[in-house]
Amino acid sequence: MSLSFSSDVALNATEAAVFLSERDVAGQIPINFVSTSAVSLRAACFGDNVYDRDAAGKCISNLLVVGYRRFLIDLYWSSDQRDWMLCPLSLSPDVPVVTVSSISPTSSTTTTATSGITATTTATTTTTTTSETTKATVTAVARSSGSVLYELGPYRCSLDLDLSDLINVFRGFFQAYTSELTVYTRYISLNLHAAGSATSPDEAASPVTGSQLPTGSESISYLFDEHLSSYIYMPSTLASERANLNQSWYQVEDGYKPITEYFTIHEDSNGDQSTPDGWPCVKYLQLAQEKRLLIDYGTIDSQLQDYNLSYMSDVIFPPNYLTSTVSVSLDSDGSVDTGCFYDPDATTVSQANNSWAISDYIPIPEGLSQNSTIAAMSLVTSNLTACGLTPTLNDTLFNKTADTDPEPYTEISLSSSWAWSVGQPANADSPSASFSATDRCAVMDLTYSGHWRAINCSQVRYAACRVGNNPFTWQLSTAPYTFRDAYDHGCPENTSFAVPRTGLENTYLYQYLLTRTDVLDPASAFPNKTKVWLDMNCIDVESCWVTGGPDRECPYASDPQQLERRTVLVAAIAGIVICIIAALTLFVKCNANRRNSRRNKRVIKGWEYEGVPS
Repeated sequence: MSLSFSSDVALNATEAAVFLSERDVAGQIPINFVSTSAVSLRAACFGDNVYDRDAAGKCISNLLVVGYRRFLIDLYWSSDQRDWMLCPLSLSPDVPVVTVSSISPTSSTTTTATSGITATTTATTTTTTTSETTKATVTAVARSSGSVLYELGPYRCSLDLDLSDLINVFRGFFQAYTSELTVYTRYISLNLHAAGSATSPDEAASPVTGSQLPTGSESISYLFDEHLSSYIYMPSTLASERANLNQSWYQVEDGYKPITEYFTIHEDSNGDQSTPDGWPCVKYLQLAQEKRLLIDYGTIDSQLQDYNLSYMSDVIFPPNYLTSTVSVSLDSDGSVDTGCFYDPDATTVSQANNSWAISDYIPIPEGLSQNSTIAAMSLVTSNLTACGLTPTLNDTLFNKTADTDPEPYTEISLSSSWAWSVGQPANADSPSASFSATDRCAVMDLTYSGHWRAINCSQVRYAACRVGNNPFTWQLSTAPYTFRDAYDHGCPENTSFAVPRTGLENTYLYQYLLTRTDVLDPASAFPNKTKVWLDMNCIDVESCWVTGGPDRECPYASDPQQLERRTVLVAAIAGIVICIIAALTLFVKCNANRRNSRRNKRVIKGWEYEGVPS
């Protein structure tokens, strides 16, 4: 039986509002410039060297639910099992296995890895069978849950935990989360290895050649295409769309088109535009095309150098096509010393090009409590995101995997959020209230390192104004205004009331505001000197944060937390109305018929029929 998506965690209303609002403000930014969160599956799910199939399914499911977008996955080709496994070691079919009950270790059975024939032995937990002491033997532990783990060197593995299981979990997740409110793009980077031998766990894996290599239906591309093709954005699609933007990214509504300042555009004599380096934006990919997954290869071991990556090459991008690893160093306070893409002199994307930038470095401090450790790691994660980098969690947290203790993994995922302060937007969890009593407009708070807060829209603040459509160039309104007035007439000529769309854009605005000491001061006790309006509000529907001014309606037509319930209610009311109309129509028709002549009518069992009854 294949694994399925199954999670026992959920984001609360505030956390969901954070991810949704950030996704929406970044909706027109090409996906290669949108920082996300990344996690190594080996660290988060198998850090204890236990590759239990059921636990793995729950672990991957939890990581998906709590918001991780990019998954770094190590796959091991087993020529013995003819499968891509998650366990680093492979078990040959002819290796004897001693099965030991984890509940009652007073008995054991001996079998081969694949035979189905079992012979009972004496009460023992040794790893040898009968007199064949010179032949390597593997111990299999039957757990109380019913699963069997094989002790393969330093690992304990389910033999059937493979790539198909991973694919099934992702497919189940995509099928479970289909609402516009919960759709996000995911990325998978695959590191390919040859599986080592369970009988020689300390030796390097042998090169895989000839008939040992995967065949067509065993290839990674085939497996992903077979089960997830409808969700995958493929290399050929990118090439086709880049070649003619007029017939691809420009064919959708304006709100789904990418911001062109983020890529190079060429135009031919016919006015047709193309790009050599552009990528689709989030809204085009997720909502217009309904694609939710991009896959590339990462590292490939030399033992697999003969593996044919070009087979079905239209499914998976070439090695590191979606990844640009950046070397980062940190100061003692957690700030980024080198590797940050913020450049005070940069005015264009080409001068601060963080395309696919990723950092694999989130240090774990020593000697601190768990809460203090998470706080320190969260600070570094937040700083990396503010520098335009996708932070990668490459360590097991507190010796626990995400299936047994998902909370610290959730904290790191949430800390990759670049916009809101902790606990914000505050009204996401509040009960329904009138507009005047609810904080429904966003400000950048200089006392919180440029993160956002929700405040009352009637307060008076300076406003952030973008110069043209430049990602990194900002001005300030000439005077403080209410939110509505800031939108209507607060910004100088050639600028517009705006909101940062990425973590790096947010940093550029924050750093600019720190230079405006003539009107702003992070140390001031006066709020109008520490908070600046952003074009972001939820005036129409609580927790539905939108850009475009105070009169912009929520695109989801209802409170995100109540959308499904209200949809059902509206449908039910509509059904009742239709029934009433139908009943009235029938009543009027019946009365009209009664007034007509009764000639040629017969009464059968109390009902009047006109003509011959059928």
